[in-house]
Amino acid sequence: VTDREEGEEAGFSEAALGHTRERPFQFMGSARRALFSLYIQDSIRATDRLTLDLGVRADWSRLLTRASQWSPRVGASYHWPSTRTTLRGSLSRFFQPPQAENILLASSAEARELSPFAEDGVGGGELSPERQTAIEAAIDQSLGLGMRLDVSYWRRHIRDVADPNVFLGTTVIFANTVARGRASGIDVRLELPRRGGWSGYASYANARVVAFGPITGGLFLEDEVIEIGNGTPFTPDHDQRNVGAFGIVYDRSLLSLTLSGRYESGTPLEVDEEELAQLRERPGAELVDFDRGRVKPRQVFDVSLLSRIARRGRVDVSVRFAALNFVGARWAYNFGNPFSGTHF
Repeated sequence: VTDREEGEEAGFSEAALGHTRERPFQFMGSARRALFSLYIQDSIRATDRLTLDLGVRADWSRLLTRASQWSPRVGASYHWPSTRTTLRGSLSRFFQPPQAENILLASSAEARELSPFAEDGVGGGELSPERQTAIEAAIDQSLGLGMRLDVSYWRRHIRDVADPNVFLGTTVIFANTVARGRASGIDVRLELPRRGGWSGYASYANARVVAFGPITGGLFLEDEVIEIGNGTPFTPDHDQRNVGAFGIVYDRSLLSLTLSGRYESGTPLEVDEEELAQLRERPGAELVDFDRGRVKPRQVFDVSLLSRIARRGRVDVSVRFAALNFVGARWAYNFGNPFSGTHF
């Protein structure tokens, strides 16, 4: 820290402020570790109506702790021709080692000593792989006139949620994990058939994500970071409650035109209430609904034009033009986030 006054204003912990030009923080470490994985899977047409997808994956990780998991994956779909209805269901387990970038420092005792929340076990420490159990149930129904409606419900339970800790709002990251989390939602999609070159779709998703501390790993230096102790629930920045989308497509033999739009209801701020006054002074604050505790909803529209120039056998040559966010809307994906900064 080259200027203690500015360091205090930035909210650095006392441990971090103690490292000056004369007494800089130094860390050195090395490791050579491996990950071994194998899987087997198959798709079985059990009957004319029933299809099964079966598989199992095995992982052995040495990064940095020794961990392993067998991950079964089972999916089934059953079709009723008389009503043109298909039911689907699946159960899966997943295993994901921690991110390798800066993992030696992020999981070290030296990193934890710099954390203002070291007493709560936040910052530094041994990182464990993420383990996730996922279930999904869905129905696909023909509505006549070529229209199809698909509705699915999904749920996830996660331990040691992998997440990057951003260093002072830069692009430098340090791996950390959140003790546990859960997510659930429902997805609805309506597909319209092609008529005279025209087709389209509309979709809606409603989801809820919640995580629980403590946080292990990472490099936390600032007192302003939201305090997430053992068992403390919080809403992560990818908790997007409502998302709607549509697409209209005109497709002829040599020309395809697509207009699409997307609505997103806004992600949470993830800060303590006493920090809101400071956030209101930051650039881009007009894009945030502070009373609601989330960034403001956004609508984004895109248009693209694809022209096929030539077709020779199995080779197509085409050119595509696209205007993304063509109305020029300005919005924030997240704001003042202690883990991933601010993105416009």
